[in-house]
Amino acid sequence: MSWLPLSFGAPMVLWGLLALPVIWWLLRFTPPKPQTEVFPPLKILARVLRREETPQQSPWWLTLLRLLMAALIVAALAEPVFNPRERLPAEGAALALVIDNDWASAADWGQRVATAERLITDASSNDVPVIIAFTAEKPNAEIGPFDAATALDRLRAAKPRPIPTDRPAVYARVAATLETLPGASVAVLA
Repeated sequence: MSWLPLSFGAPMVLWGLLALPVIWWLLRFTPPKPQTEVFPPLKILARVLRREETPQQSPWWLTLLRLLMAALIVAALAEPVFNPRERLPAEGAALALVIDNDWASAADWGQRVATAERLITDASSNDVPVIIAFTAEKPNAEIGPFDAATALDRLRAAKPRPIPTDRPAVYARVAATLETLPGASVAVLA
């Protein structure tokens, strides 16, 4: 369930917020006054100590604080996620990954691979073919479409390479391949 940039992993737990009026009703009651038993040595202390009186009901701010804590616990149990990531289209599409693997990408190569693996895993769960192209590859290298397992193998075999890249040519090859697969998602990791 999404609500603006907030999503809940277990939205059914939010029905627990309906219990807040019951909690408020229970908090308004106080336990019955305890029965006092007179113990002779305490008579002396009773004259010295001030008697503490039990209020008829709890103060409004304390009741509000307790209700707020209960609401926050229910909201926490609903597993909120701020800015949930979007999923890939489920049917009739492909995932096109263009990954920059020139010498400058070596610094954050691990992040690129992790992101690409996550995208390929999503494509695998949706049974979507994957087109994977690297910018520092031979101009005639196969780019797909592949199944997710083959795409993961190609991704794990790739490494940053110190050769010149021709990004426009790679983009043109991917665009030509995508003409046969309308409605594809494109991710450029550069």
